[in-house]
Formats: sequence, structure tokens, C-alpha cells
Amino acid sequence: MVEYRKKDEERSESMKAKKTKRERSPQMQQVSAGLRDVLGMTQWRKEHPKATWVEIEAAVDERINQLRAQLIQDVVQMGESEEWSEIPQEERPRCVTCGKLLWARGEQTRWVPTNGGEAVKLTRTYGTCPTCGVGFFPPG
Repeated sequence: MVEYRKKDEERSESMKAKKTKRERSPQMQQVSAGLRDVLGMTQWRKEHPKATWVEIEAAVDERINQLRAQLIQDVVQMGESEEWSEIPQEERPRCVTCGKLLWARGEQTRWVPTNGGEAVKLTRTYGTCPTCGVGFFPPG
């Protein structure tokens, strides 16, 4: 019985440490109001009038994670428009093994997982090292 109380107290203290109590700014409230419709939460709430806190949180998390993944994908791709041949030589991707400039071998697409559980579609130039033959998909 004592062990149970001790663990419960530890969990309670841990929860207190993680809480961030603050009022949201008017700007954040405005963004939230706009996102409710964009993410379909207004309609979802009408369809689930008796949803619990946990269900609401899960529905919001699912939609926010999708939005987050799209935003990450958009921002990563913003800097990917130049061909390697158009980039100054000192800024071109290099082999992680020997440091030689990579040869461009065309674009390839990968799906990269995010912390939110969604995958981001990443298309970029794939390179090969002319010296050691290592293939390389440069990071973002």
C-alpha cells in the first residue's frame, strides 16, 4: 500500500513539472479558431458531441500531425530548387566517407518519418561518390 502511494506521488510530481500554465495570446486564439475549420474539427465536434477529453485530444493530434508533416515537407523543399551544377563548388554535397564532391545521379523520393508519426515525402537529388562509390541522399 505504501509503495502504491509513493508511485502515485511521483507521477503527480512529474505531471506538475510538465504543465505549462499560461494564457494563450489573442493571436494564438485567432489561429486556433481558423484551424478548427481548416482541420475539420468544427464538423468533427458536431459529429461527436459527447466526445471525451482523450478522444478530442486524439482527433486534434491526428490532424495537427498531418498539418505538421505538410509544413515540414513544404519548408524542406523550399531550399531544394537549385541543380547541383548551379551551386558554387564549395557548397555542393560531399561524400561523408572521403570528402570528394558527389556526382548527381537524378532525383529520388523517400518517405521520412516525423516525430508526429506522419511521413514526409522528400524528393531530392541522389549523389554518388566518384572515388569510393558510396551512394548518398543528402540531408535537409
